[in-house]
Parts: sequence; structure tokens; C-alpha cells
Amino acid sequence: MAQKLEQAPPNPAQALPNPDIIVAGALAVDLSCDYAPLPGSAAKVAVSPQLNTSNPSVISQTLGGVAHNTAKAAHLMGSSVRLCSAVGDDISGRAALTQLASEGMQISGIDVLGQPNRTAQYVAVNDAHKNLTLAMADMGILESITVESITTRWLPDLNQAKPKCLVVDANWTGPTLYAWLRAGKAAGALTAFEPVSTAKATRLFAPSPNRSEAIPVFPNHLVDLATPNTHELSSLHSTATRLDLFSRSDWWRVIDSLGIPSSGLRVALSVTTSSDLVNQGLPQQSIRLLPFIPTILTKLGPRGVLLTMLLKANDPRLSSSEASPYVLSRCSNGDPEVGGIYVRLFEPEEVLGPGEVVSVNGVGDTFLGALMAGISRGRRVEDVINLAQRAAVFSLKSREAVSTELVALRAEA
Repeated sequence: MAQKLEQAPPNPAQALPNPDIIVAGALAVDLSCDYAPLPGSAAKVAVSPQLNTSNPSVISQTLGGVAHNTAKAAHLMGSSVRLCSAVGDDISGRAALTQLASEGMQISGIDVLGQPNRTAQYVAVNDAHKNLTLAMADMGILESITVESITTRWLPDLNQAKPKCLVVDANWTGPTLYAWLRAGKAAGALTAFEPVSTAKATRLFAPSPNRSEAIPVFPNHLVDLATPNTHELSSLHSTATRLDLFSRSDWWRVIDSLGIPSSGLRVALSVTTSSDLVNQGLPQQSIRLLPFIPTILTKLGPRGVLLTMLLKANDPRLSSSEASPYVLSRCSNGDPEVGGIYVRLFEPEEVLGPGEVVSVNGVGDTFLGALMAGISRGRRVEDVINLAQRAAVFSLKSREAVSTELVALRAEA
């Protein structure tokens, strides 16, 4: 039985213009458990916590969730943002609403669900270098929300606001994820998909009892841009392979139009990315996914970000000398929609040492929020990536999932 959605109480801070960015997905209470072996103990030499026993640690609590972190990053970068999510009618939920309002963020898109729903929580266990060892996520609250509920509650607001960008994370069920994306495209927004995890990333492709339609391909795609890490990219690719999505005639039509030479792109990809990435097959996987997701930014951690784009016909990059090194193929069969492929590796300007990293939680979300802030102001994706990576470094140095120091980058977004 569908849970009744109850809108959060009105707040004076909500007398704001329509947002440039709407972010739909998880709002959670985050617990970060950083392994901290006792001085002089035998375990001091170990980097990772030990299994089957209690480990000394430093535990901190913050407001998080993929959608919240993304929205907060964009907000700190100076964008007008509305977060659409749900919390439980519990202490954590009420505290989350109060915290959001105190930060000046819009809370009109946050709904309160009664029992037995619980405010989402995420527990991260990190090693001594603050790298994630294990995480536990209780994000079931969004899965209790039906397509009918979001169609009544959120989608009319989306259509009325007509934001420049809609970001949807994979914490929604497959049917509700599709409902958000369809509504975003109908409202004229650039649609961005954050895969969240290897398991949830597959919701973009995996069949559902409540969804019979196949994921459409370019130029009728639902997702304009996605930001997987390497594991999520591989999960998307393996799921598409398992479901025979790469055997579809409409997929082949787009691939044939890309003008990829019969000799392949291995040498060219090694030049524009790196031999290591090509040996791992990461740019190749991205290219195969482009008919479904025309812009893919694969987060590579300290190695940077891999940008893979399907260019439209008549895209200015096709005739640009600046972009020329990264345009690896051009349409040669006269397809009126397809222009070619753009592939480029963006190495980070700064790589932190193990002792400099305070927390990795929320770093990818910070990157996405900063990226959306720039894109919503009309900047090209390749012109914002370096800025978004610098924003991510701020969060790496912060105990908060999203560093408040992002305000220093507002003028550059």
C-alpha cells in the first residue's frame, strides 16, 4: 500500500525563485567510522580494520545522501537548487530538515513519511588512510514511494519550475527513476544520472515488472549525462551486455554512424587517455554505452576523470582545432543526428597524499554538484571538469561530506 506523502512544513526561506537545478534522490544521516589503531598496539601496522572484532575508531555524524550532497555542493557554488527527497517522521528526519533550513537550502521538496518508514542512514567504515573499506546503506525509504506518488507530489513542480538541470540518483526504484527522467526531458532539462553503487546502477537498464519499455537510444535517450566510478561503469556495461542491449538494431544504427574505423580506436584512445585505461577497457566500455548515455564522466580517483561524449551532428567541436585531438571519429554515413566521438582524460591538478585525506565520503557527489553548477550557467562540460575536481579536493580535506569552502569557487562556476 502506498505511503501517504506529507510535505514538509512551510519555511520563510522557501520564498525563492524557481531553481536552476533540481536534485532527486537520497537524503540521509551519515556515520563515518575511521579506523584509528591505538598507539603502540600490534595493530598499528595494519591499515584496515580487523574483522570479527571491535576496532578503535573516530566516529562522526553528518547530513548526507547522494542527492543531498550533490544539491549542497551546487548550492555552495552559488546555484539555485531544490532537493526532492523524503525523510521519516523521526528524530533524524526532523533534525535533517532543521539542518537544511539553517544552511539556506530549499526544503519545500522534502516530504515526511510516517511509520514504518525510517530516515535513510549510511554507515561508512574507512581504513587508516580514510579510504572506504565497507559501507552499509539503509535507503529503503525512497523505495516505498510509487510512481503514482511522485507523479502527484513532485512532477508537477518539476514541470512548473522547468529547471536547466535535473539530477536523479539510483536510490529510486526502476519505475520511479524512469518517471523522473521522462519528466525531466519533457520539461526541457539536461538530465544527469548518478549510479550510486554497482548494484543500484543497473536500475537504469534492468527489467522491472512495472516497466516494460526498453531504454531508448540517442537522440531519444533519457539520460544526457552520467557520472559512474570505474566499478559502476563496469556494472552498467556488464548489465547491458547481459540484457543484449548491444544487439539491438537501434543501438547498431548509432554505433555504425559514429564512423569508428575498422582498425578500431585502441591507438587513438591510448593517446587521448592512457595505455593503462585502454588495457582495462574503460574507454571502450564508455563508447559502447554512448547510444544510451551520450555523455559519460568516469571518476578515476587520483587518476582524474575520463570524459566520453557522443557529439551531435554540426557540434562546433567537430570543426574546432582546440577539440580536434579528442575527436576520435566522425560520422561518415550521413546520419542527420550523429556527429562523432569525443574522448579526453582530465588529470587532477592536485593529488593528496594519504595523510592529507580527511574523508572520501561525498567526494564524488561534490564533483557532480560543482559540475552541475557550471553546466546550469551555460558552460560546456569539458570546461567545468577541472573546477569540479578542485571542488572535490576541498571535500577530501573536510570532515563534512561536502566542504563549506566550496563558496570560494563560486566566481569560477
